[in-house]
This record gives sequence, structure tokens and C-alpha cells, in this order.
Amino acid sequence: MLSSPVCIGVTGGIGSGKSFVCKLLEERGLSVFYCDDEAKAEMRENKVIHRDLVDLIGPCVTDADGRLVKAVLSDYICADVANAARVNAIVHPRVRDRFVRWKENKGAERVVVMECALMFEAGFDALCDKTVMVDAPLEVRIERICRRDGIDRSHALEWIGLQMSREEKLRRSDHVIVNDGISDLSIQINRIFKTII
Repeated sequence: MLSSPVCIGVTGGIGSGKSFVCKLLEERGLSVFYCDDEAKAEMRENKVIHRDLVDLIGPCVTDADGRLVKAVLSDYICADVANAARVNAIVHPRVRDRFVRWKENKGAERVVVMECALMFEAGFDALCDKTVMVDAPLEVRIERICRRDGIDRSHALEWIGLQMSREEKLRRSDHVIVNDGISDLSIQINRIFKTII
């Protein structure tokens, strides 16, 4: 019987560069489960989620073909932190199930990685052996978000405000990687993995 691999959870606020760090981990041969991508897949494919979101937000959240209307969903989420929590309560259990199935198929691997922006909010840290926060200065994050998503500073700050505070994430994380565009990521990754494994 194959043993379960060690799971390292990688989190960080929007614009911190956690996905970039995870790409570096993939280059080292590690398998990475991207929670955001899996959540999008669930929201795109899962008709039960569509039904639950219609019950929550109204029929305007889907179009005539039954597909989610991203702008309506985004407006609802951004309107209130409580709204984001309601949507997450619908989606997160499905993402958790996807991860559990995914990890079961990785039994031959020594270490796997979960990338999740809402690691602590979703309680997914309970699925990980250790957590690593990718951190970057606020202005660096804002600049990255604006460039990546083509939005202005106020909208970037709005998205940042929907997530758990940087201070709380730091408090809950086992390790921190500074991704400020200056600090050497490889040295930090090597040090953390030497400690964990």
C-alpha cells in the first residue's frame, strides 16, 4: 500500500506571486494542485453549483445557456465580504473533494503542493502538513494586479480587501517566502524544503 505524500500548502495574498513560486516548484518535479483553477472548473462544469448560486444571487447569475455570468458573480462577491463567504461556502467543499481525489492518485510521490489563496479561510490548511506564505510589499502586489488584470489601483485594493489580512496569514503560516522581485527565491525554497523534508 502506497503511503500518502507530504503536502505543502502555498498561500499568499493576491499579487504576491504564489503561482510563480509554484511554477518554480513544478520545474523541480513537484505536482501542484491549483485550487483557483479547480474552483473555476467546478463553477464552469458543476450544475449543482449553478443551481445553488442561482438560489443565492438570482437567475441573473446564469445566461440563457446556463453558463455563469462572471460579471454578475464578481459584482456580488465584491459588494460585501459576507457575499464572498457565501459563494465560497458553495464552492470550497467541491474543491476539497477534488484535492482529496487528486492526492490519492499521487501516492507514489514523496511531496505534493497545494496552491490556495484562501488556504486559511477555507480551512484547507488542515489538508496540508506545512504551510508556506508567499509575501510581497503592498505596492508591489498592487502593481502586479493592475498589470495582470488591467484594472486600476482602487479595484486592486478592493480585491486585496476581500482576503484575510497579511498579518493574519503570516501568523498562521509555518514558513514565509519573500517574493519582492529582489530576494532570491531559489535560496528560500531550498532552505524551506530542507527544513520540511
